[in-house]
Amino acid sequence: MPSSALPPGPEVSFPLLQEEQHQRELSLLRKRLEELETTQRKQLQDLGPSRERATVGAYRDLAKKKIAGEGDAQSEDSK
Repeated sequence: MPSSALPPGPEVSFPLLQEEQHQRELSLLRKRLEELETTQRKQLQDLGPSRERATVGAYRDLAKKKIAGEGDAQSEDSK
């Protein structure tokens, strides 16, 4: 009987469980980032509208790069 016909065993399901956990963690991090961005926007509005556009945009772009893994190469180079 070919091994592909067998139901997945622990050696197959464990990486899948890890991936599911990883995706849940990423989803939670994205939600927290959005909440932080909303809070920051509100705080910056209290400080002044001209500062909000520049600062929030810069932080949002940096955070998106970090989530995408683009910021890792820079941090490794600076060590």
